Amino acid sequence: MALNNELTSLGIYHNTDKAFFHSFTDFYYEYFKNIKENNLNILELGILNGKSLMMLRDFFTNSTIYGIDINPDSVKNYGPRINTFLCSQTDNNKLTELFSNIHFDIIIDDGSHMTLHQLHSLGFLFKYLKKGGLYICEDLHTSVRSSYINSTTIPLNILNEYVINKSLNIPEILKEDNDYINDNIQDIVVYKRNKNGIKCYGCFTPNIKNLPQCSKCNINLSPTDLSITSIIVKK
Repeated sequence: MALNNELTSLGIYHNTDKAFFHSFTDFYYEYFKNIKENNLNILELGILNGKSLMMLRDFFTNSTIYGIDINPDSVKNYGPRINTFLCSQTDNNKLTELFSNIHFDIIIDDGSHMTLHQLHSLGFLFKYLKKGGLYICEDLHTSVRSSYINSTTIPLNILNEYVINKSLNIPEILKEDNDYINDNIQDIVVYKRNKNGIKCYGCFTPNIKNLPQCSKCNINLSPTDLSITSIIVKK
């Protein structure tokens, strides 16, 4: 198997599925590599076990990492330059209280994955992104899973349609926020995993032989188990 880039290697070290299964870090690396030494503010929605936050901290060596989660057990000390807060991604009042004086270079939505939450977070937080910043909406494969769909507008569909229409129409958010997003988009790219997972997300067995299914528990590791993420670049 080919050698991993630095971001993916750190992700595997910290055991985040962004690296070892979804392969999102391969895609992100192309955007991150030229800004890794900069002094950035990075926000991730959804902390879980803090592994992604630590990966980002170790890759962006001069940056401050922020994370929010609704689970108190996830909001704890993960080491230097990481700040965590108990907050829902849909609590606009709390988000304003926490971040009214901060603008971010990178925002990553790895929160609930519910379609309505993804839309609301994009609508509210895009204005907190600096010029040239990156807004990442992860796990868009939930857009094709009925248990995650709680909105009329489907995030994956509208991001794909932007390539053709050059416009996002999101009735679930305020019109002024929708207009702001459209006025400030430079580009949208949707990425789909096209290789087998490096490690099983179920039993964590390394996929040394690059098989399409786990050699131990038979979980599907191939791209037929969709992994989809996206980057919106702000003007």
